[in-house]
Amino acid sequence: MPSKSIDFLFSLLTLSAVGIILTASINSYCGLLKASSENEELEALLENMRSEVIYALLILSEDNATLTLDIKMPHKIGDRYYWIRMSNDSSSAWIEGGFGISETTGYRCRVYLPGRIHVSGVFESRYVTARLVCSISNSIPTVILERRE
Repeated sequence: MPSKSIDFLFSLLTLSAVGIILTASINSYCGLLKASSENEELEALLENMRSEVIYALLILSEDNATLTLDIKMPHKIGDRYYWIRMSNDSSSAWIEGGFGISETTGYRCRVYLPGRIHVSGVFESRYVTARLVCSISNSIPTVILERRE
């Protein structure tokens, strides 16, 4: 009789270990699915911001004209805060974004803007509404990203 109870105990421990491994792997897989969908949503948000910038610059055709667009943004993507920044160098301009409170941490994504544009500004998701201030002066399009409080 003692051998049967020991066999049952070992079987119970083995099944418990297998259950823990299966639970951990399913949790890990669900976390990866959630992270990838959040990354795709951030990329879609940046593409939307890019299309808004292009739309604003198409509307502006005169020098010294200014256009201000307010864009409603999601408070969070999933359960994570995000940030969006517009930057440029001598050859190109881009919009980049990532997760986290500051611009130094988290996943990063970047979309490029066409042509030579001067862009600047940062938006943090806690402020919900982004403002694009677009202008053309001396034939140089300028876009500034701000938050509207």
